[in-house]
Amino acid sequence: MDNSNCLNCGLELSGKFCSGCGQKADTQRISFKRFISHDILHGTFHFEKGMLFTAKQALIRPGQAALDYISGKRVRFYNIFYFILLLIGLIIFLIHYYNVLALQYNPEMAITPNMDDAGRKLNQFLLKYSKLLIFSFAPIMALNSYLIFRRKKFNYSEHFILNGILLLGTLILTVFFILIYYLEFAGLPPIVIDQGYVFISLLFILYIIFGYYNAFRRDYSLFGFSLRMLLFIILCNIEFVLFLILVFGMATGWKGNADIEYSF
Repeated sequence: MDNSNCLNCGLELSGKFCSGCGQKADTQRISFKRFISHDILHGTFHFEKGMLFTAKQALIRPGQAALDYISGKRVRFYNIFYFILLLIGLIIFLIHYYNVLALQYNPEMAITPNMDDAGRKLNQFLLKYSKLLIFSFAPIMALNSYLIFRRKKFNYSEHFILNGILLLGTLILTVFFILIYYLEFAGLPPIVIDQGYVFISLLFILYIIFGYYNAFRRDYSLFGFSLRMLLFIILCNIEFVLFLILVFGMATGWKGNADIEYSF
């Protein structure tokens, strides 16, 4: 169908996409063949290319990817914070499905918490507000980096973008970490899985340091960056403890001591 005007907003077309709303200029009438081949098959199996690009950038060059995004190079990026929410949902599903499989193959493998009443309240609170709690790490870390890495002259929102990309990368690594446990069903020795746990835990720390170095290496000497990074880690640990206390208090009404032990 050859259109001189956009079928969505009516603006005159001058290229492959409408300059007003972004819809494709070659929008065609829906036929049975097009409905099956494009709307159903393409819509079902098409994987957003921007997700792959964004995931790759978040893993291998998180700091530089943030600088690119902040400087205006955004067309290839998938929405970072929507991507984060999708990954949180995937992580929750993977943990749930792992427990389903574990109960079928070997109940001792399941992630089963043994808890008292306060522990149950805390566990219910974490399940209910898991997305909000995980997502809240980005603004907290953004405040820390805004206060410590001032030479870049980023505003708080730009630090939020940087830490959003770092949170995205850590969630991608978390997915890999959870998938390691699935290898138990393939008969992988537990000692290998335990070593994988140690490796991934160390990787989290190195990834965060690498991300900030990737973003701020041109603004500080190695010593200056290391000093600021140490201060950043100390500040994050203090805030994390306070965060846990706050979450526990909100979950239990500031009553009781939670006794939770997880068996794997």
